[in-house]
Amino acid sequence: MIEDDLRILMESIAIPVYSRTIPLRADECLSVQAVGGTPIKAGIRRASHTVTILSASRSKSDAIRNLAIARDFLITHIPADINGTHYYTAVPTGDGSTQSRQANGLFVEFCDMEVVASL
Repeated sequence: MIEDDLRILMESIAIPVYSRTIPLRADECLSVQAVGGTPIKAGIRRASHTVTILSASRSKSDAIRNLAIARDFLITHIPADINGTHYYTAVPTGDGSTQSRQANGLFVEFCDMEVVASL
């Protein structure tokens, strides 16, 4: 699954990265969540995935900084081959925005990205 592949790619970032969830007891982490996707028509065996990168931290400024690190990392480290899938591009579809402070005291910053991969 794309969340697991991107998590594997992002493991070299010094911030814990999770697929599909933000642990309740996390102080600072990143999460990759698949939102949707469509195959690209034109006879090319590719799919365009929409993923959300989330950055959670007790500090709003750290959440913003960590999101920028994760977003820039994906932009600069794709193209890549992960688990037999070739990832062609990762393009942010926005600058990111902050969700309200969560019940567990974390600020969550998020950004949607379009990731094109082989089928």
